[in-house]
Amino acid sequence: MKKITAFIIAAAMLFLLGSCSGKPKTALIIQGAEINSELFAYYLDRVVSSPEGYGLEKTATEKELKDATVIECKKYVASNSEFLNAGNSLSSADKVAISDQVNNIWMRSEKHYESIGVSKQTLTKVVTSEKYAEAVFTKLYDKGREDAAAERAIQNYFYNNYVSFRTVCAYFSSADGTPMTQLEKTEMLNFLTGLSGETKITQEDFEKSFADTGYAVSSTVILKKNSDGYPEGFYDAVNQQSDSTVQTIVYEDCVFVIYKENLAEKGESVYTSYRASCVNDLYADRNDERIEKTIEVLTVEQNDKVIDSVYKKIKD
Repeated sequence: MKKITAFIIAAAMLFLLGSCSGKPKTALIIQGAEINSELFAYYLDRVVSSPEGYGLEKTATEKELKDATVIECKKYVASNSEFLNAGNSLSSADKVAISDQVNNIWMRSEKHYESIGVSKQTLTKVVTSEKYAEAVFTKLYDKGREDAAAERAIQNYFYNNYVSFRTVCAYFSSADGTPMTQLEKTEMLNFLTGLSGETKITQEDFEKSFADTGYAVSSTVILKKNSDGYPEGFYDAVNQQSDSTVQTIVYEDCVFVIYKENLAEKGESVYTSYRASCVNDLYADRNDERIEKTIEVLTVEQNDKVIDSVYKKIKD
């Protein structure tokens, strides 16, 4: 009961803040908080643009798209209410970051948002809500480095799910797409595969192997398990490779020569750079479950006329 009451109080604050202009019509009232047509349009546009990202099929029905949008609006209200109920406030740095993010998005997509009736002010509300959600998540799940057990779990996740390497990637075709002759391909493979081995070498020796060859050695790559951008099986092959060794992996259209680095030896700054992402990976599912339980009890009043109008505008 206390939780619902807190939601009502925070929702009333959101209603007052969202009603000042009096221009956009109300699409939803969620636990007393107004979701105007602009906010509904923003979330509906996201759902329509990528239904798979919201658990729907590409062929999702109008009702399914609208229902998914209502859920996103409930999450918006929940994030704002949780943040405000805890007596939190954004720092000056947070506000600057929000402003910069909104300006960047608006610069790229102003025409699109204006075409669906979403103002820059509404975009600011959305980005602010996302910042609220991040703050709540951090407070709940990131206990800080003082919690030794929690910090150890984050570090273990990082070192067990990321690899560090440098690589040379060569394609079996020229820059204009002309395929290599079989002789050229054989000569290239003989050289590149000849560099593989279990003998440990230094990074400098790896780079010297390509001196005056025309091949470019990449800077350090930090790759997360299941990331896009590399062929299937690439991460597993590098993960199983011994540190300071070289292996060559041949694919249908290219070949990689990989020097495996010791991730732990890259220094504390590298871990720090990826720490927040690791915390998110570790606790995102738990947080999603928590949010689902939170929003399922929120009451919703729908203005179908406004919702239908927004839907028609976005779909046309």
